[in-house]
Amino acid sequence: MVSFDFKSKGKLSVFVGLSVIVAIIIIPAFGDPEVKPTSGGTIDVSFATDPATPTPGGQTNLNIAFINKSTHATQQHIDYKISVMEGSNQICGTSVLHTAEGSISFPCQFPDAATYQVVVEVDGILFQPIPPETATFTVNLGGGTAPATNSTGMVIPSWIKKTAGWWASGQVGDQDFVKGIQYMIQNGIMQIPAQSSQTPSSASSGIPSWVKKTAGWWASGQVGDQDFVKGIEWLISNNIIVLSQ
Repeated sequence: MVSFDFKSKGKLSVFVGLSVIVAIIIIPAFGDPEVKPTSGGTIDVSFATDPATPTPGGQTNLNIAFINKSTHATQQHIDYKISVMEGSNQICGTSVLHTAEGSISFPCQFPDAATYQVVVEVDGILFQPIPPETATFTVNLGGGTAPATNSTGMVIPSWIKKTAGWWASGQVGDQDFVKGIQYMIQNGIMQIPAQSSQTPSSASSGIPSWVKKTAGWWASGQVGDQDFVKGIEWLISNNIIVLSQ
């Protein structure tokens, strides 16, 4: 015959309850992933950090997955590139790599209490190259400041020069470049002065050659930010880049 000690049973219940509480406390809390479409809208990118709140100098894994927009499932066989930027300085990153699974965990160490931009570039899907498309995520470790505004009043992340160079050399088409710049402005990655977002003065059927040439010169350092900004402002004022109201 088995007898129960109700006092022991009560102690056991307390022990089990405390164990559950401790387990909940020690299980790391990961933030919900942030999902954004790429600049060309071809695919979605899911992003989260592990730990959810990175610390300066600590090891952080960037958990990235590529999501098929039609099936909402992880898209396999992606050619990608990662750049982690602190202002104009690249902290860590990769060359163009391939993931068969469609998801990766990339280790990076954020050195300072600052704001970082994680640029995820997609260069191919299912072994087919595509014009590069990007999704940009912000990681703020506290103490960071917004990118410095240049004399034009526009904030231009340095990595946009690469896209401008691709456009000028024909590696990226007009439509892809326009969509990319429009996406970056609307998502706060590129900031423009208030006067640039006024009602378009006229409509245009195409991009003049001087805008494209200027973008190429800017990418190679032959002209300054102000000249590139003039081209972007022209595209906005002529309704080629349309900003949401």
